[in-house]
Amino acid sequence: MSLKMKPIRRVVTGNNEEGQSTVIFDSDAPNVNVGNIAASAGMTDIWVFKDCPVSLSGYQDHGNLPFSFDPPARGGHLRIVQSASKPVDYDPEKDLTAVPIKEPFQRKNSHTMDKGGQNAYSSPIHQSQTIDYGILLEGQRTLILDDGDRTLYPGDVVVQLANWHGWTNPNDTSLMAFIMMGAIEKKEKI
Repeated sequence: MSLKMKPIRRVVTGNNEEGQSTVIFDSDAPNVNVGNIAASAGMTDIWVFKDCPVSLSGYQDHGNLPFSFDPPARGGHLRIVQSASKPVDYDPEKDLTAVPIKEPFQRKNSHTMDKGGQNAYSSPIHQSQTIDYGILLEGQRTLILDDGDRTLYPGDVVVQLANWHGWTNPNDTSLMAFIMMGAIEKKEKI
């Protein structure tokens, strides 16, 4: 399966040496990663910051760093996730990429925990030590939680506080922006 990624135009602005506002980068975002987490999904990193408060000096392209699902532990990233919808004839029983739910494990080279439960059109059930803001831009997307599923529509926003979750697309392809920021370990249950 090959997901046709929609190019995401990224306009990064700053100040020139005279203190005037200017465009630093204006092009399709260069850091595009297809199939790293799910076969039907691609991620485009727009910008990554390693610490907060963020340093505003320099002209390094912080949107073209090596891909990592996790944001920096003391920073964060802005990412656009594109996901394909399930074809009408999709049969999960015949999906060779399907992974059953299993005991939680830590992903390789990551701080994210995973417990499987994915197929070609859904992410694995996972948990990261982050606060995530997700904004659905186009299509529909279903958030999978322990207490049931929630379908999101364009303009809907989800705030995730280091909880177990997964994603799937019920009917439409989707385009969703995520701001993921490192967080400290939670001490209490909600």
